[in-house]
Amino acid sequence: MDNFKKFIEDLLDSKIKDLNRLSGGASAETYKICLSDHKNYILRKTPDSAESKLAISKKLEAKIQKIVQKNNVPVPRILKEFDESSGFGSGYIMEFIDGETIARKILRDEKYKKIRSSLTFQIGEILSKIHQSDIGQLAELKKMSFDVALNDLHEVYKTFEEPQPIFEYAFNYLAKNSPKDSHNVLVHGDYRLGNFIISEDSFESVIDWELAHIGNPLEDLSWLCVKSWRFGNNSKRAAGLGSIEELIEGYEINSNMKIDLEELNLWQIYGSLRWGIICMIQTFAHLNGNLKSLEKAAIGRRVSETEFDLMNMIKNKKF
Repeated sequence: MDNFKKFIEDLLDSKIKDLNRLSGGASAETYKICLSDHKNYILRKTPDSAESKLAISKKLEAKIQKIVQKNNVPVPRILKEFDESSGFGSGYIMEFIDGETIARKILRDEKYKKIRSSLTFQIGEILSKIHQSDIGQLAELKKMSFDVALNDLHEVYKTFEEPQPIFEYAFNYLAKNSPKDSHNVLVHGDYRLGNFIISEDSFESVIDWELAHIGNPLEDLSWLCVKSWRFGNNSKRAAGLGSIEELIEGYEINSNMKIDLEELNLWQIYGSLRWGIICMIQTFAHLNGNLKSLEKAAIGRRVSETEFDLMNMIKNKKF
C-alpha cells in the first residue's frame, strides 16, 4: 500500500492524508483520496484479480466521461490517467462529487423530498443528452442490437444447465416479438438509482460507466423501469420516483426521438429477464464454490421475484 500511495502522490504532486478503499463491484477497485490540502478525489483502477469480462477498460470509461461532459452531462471531471506500465494496473483519478447514491435514502429520506419532485424529469433529460454523444469517437465500444443482446443473454443462461420455465417462456416471447432497432446511441448500460449522485438540491452526477456500449436508447430508458430498480416504490414505474410520462417528457424535450411505449415495454421485459440471469450468475458463483458469499447466495431469491415480474408483464400487461 505504501508504494501505491507514493504512486498517487507523485501523480497528483501532493501529499495524501487518507486513502480509503470503497465498496464496489468486481470490475474495479475504487479509492477515496484525501489530500493534505483537504481536497478529495476518487481513483478507479483495474482490480488485482482478473477484470470482469463484461466491463469496458478503465481507459475507455475515462474517455466516455470526457465525451459526455461536452454534452453537459453531469459527470466527474477526469484529472489523471495511468496504464499498466504504472505497475498498479490501469485507471484514472477524477474529482470527488459529494452527495448520496443509496437508492432507499434518496426515495425515502425527508431531506431529499424537494429534489424528488423533479428527479424523474431530470433523469430523462440527462439521458437524452448521453444518447446524443458523438459515437464516432467510440469505435472501441461493442454494438448491441436487441437480437444480439437477447442471444448473448441466452448463451449465458444455458451455461447453468438448470432450466427455469418462466425464463424459457420469456426468451421465446421476446424472440417472437423483438422490438425494431432504433438508431445507435451511446448506452450507459446500468442507468438507474445507485449509479446517480444526488444532493438535497440537485442531480449531481452519473457514475459507473463500465457497462457502456452502442445500442438502442430504449435499453437505458426501460432499465430505469425494471421493478427491481424501484426499490419498493412499485407504483412509480420510473425508478420508483415518478411516472413513465414524466420520464418520457424529460427525455423528449431535449431529443428528436419520440418514444414508442410498446417498444419500451418489450425492452423492460428484456431488462427484467437480464436481471434474473444476473441473479443466477451471482448465485452460481457461490454454489459452484468460486466465491463463498452469503450475499451472493441470498441473491438467489431474487430470481423468483423476476419470474413473478415477467409473468405480470407478459400475461397481465402490468408494468
